[in-house]
Amino acid sequence: METKNKGFDTGIASEYLVLSMLYRLGVDAYMTLGNKKSVDIWIKNDDDFAIEIDVKSVREYDSIPVGNVEAKDNRYIVFVIYNKKFDFKDVPTLPEFYIVPSKYVVENRTKYDLKSGGERFNIFKKDIKDYINRWDLLKKR
Repeated sequence: METKNKGFDTGIASEYLVLSMLYRLGVDAYMTLGNKKSVDIWIKNDDDFAIEIDVKSVREYDSIPVGNVEAKDNRYIVFVIYNKKFDFKDVPTLPEFYIVPSKYVVENRTKYDLKSGGERFNIFKKDIKDYINRWDLLKKR
C-alpha cells in the first residue's frame, strides 16, 4: 500500500477549508493551481484591489514553518492549526484560524540555524494569538 504525504493532504484540505470560509463571508476568492506556488488564494475586491493569501497548516504543533513567507502589503498568511484533531472522527471540530499580515509574520518569526549550515524560520501560535479569527482583515476595504 502506498504511503500518503500527510503534509500535502493537510495543506490541500486547509486551502479548500479557507476558501470555503471566505465564500461563507461573502468574499470573492479564487484558488490558484500548482504544486510550487507562493499564493494559494486570490481575493479581488470591487475596487480591483487584490489580496494574496498563503495558507499554512499544521496538524499537531503550535510551531509553523514560514521560511518562504514574503512581506507584502497585500499578502496575508492564514494559519490553520488543527490541534491534533485532523482525523475523520474529528471532522465536527473546526481548527483554529489565524489571519496575519505577511509583514507581521516576517518581523516576528524565529530563526533557527541548522547543523547543516542552513537556516529555518518558524512562528509560534503565541506570537499570532491576537490574529485569531481576524477574517475581517480580508473583507472588502
